[in-house]
Amino acid sequence: MDRLKPRSPIDLVVEPDTFRGVNDIRTSTVFDIVGKKVVIAQTEPRLSISHGRKGLIISFLTMEKGIQHRYGFQAKIINVIEDYQMASSGIQPAILLEQISLPKPYNLRMYYRISPPLNSGFQISVSGQPGNIIDISLGGTLLGMTISQELEGQFEVGQMVKIALNIDENKFDLEAEIKRLIFPENRPIIMIACEFQKRTRLLEQILERKLLYLQRQSCT
Repeated sequence: MDRLKPRSPIDLVVEPDTFRGVNDIRTSTVFDIVGKKVVIAQTEPRLSISHGRKGLIISFLTMEKGIQHRYGFQAKIINVIEDYQMASSGIQPAILLEQISLPKPYNLRMYYRISPPLNSGFQISVSGQPGNIIDISLGGTLLGMTISQELEGQFEVGQMVKIALNIDENKFDLEAEIKRLIFPENRPIIMIACEFQKRTRLLEQILERKLLYLQRQSCT
């Protein structure tokens, strides 16, 4: 864990899930590192043992040749400490975590989802069937499709499907795994949550640029 040091600021992705409706990303500071054990400051809102059931991602920035890069690794909560002894500032509430994966380049926007407006430049189809994007992130999309005779029994959770995604003038053919199927009551549509597989760097660059643009447009 040579890239992460005591006193480093970090971002915690709590119970990461590409398709959660609300992103839970909290800030903290590293108190100490011993081997694969990491002690961090208690967050606000507070973390508990139950938050670690699905794991966490510790994300942090580091300088490499004068350029900032973001890395992340998976961790699990070992203990909640109410009276961690700090050498310089007395007792502080803390969280003890254990690293369970190696650090690798990480993009926090993987878990930020955007609901694109009409005429936003997105077009999508699944297995040749056109759909409407409800929300989208770097990791995947939730889309709606009108139920038709052709769609009866065509999709199931865990299935790999072919997706054609257009972002303005850029066209991408990719695979995705169906993570969830939703059938809203009294509506003739099916909602499909898909996780993109084997994303290319070009797709991530163009999609991230588009998501940033739409996010800024929504704030103006």
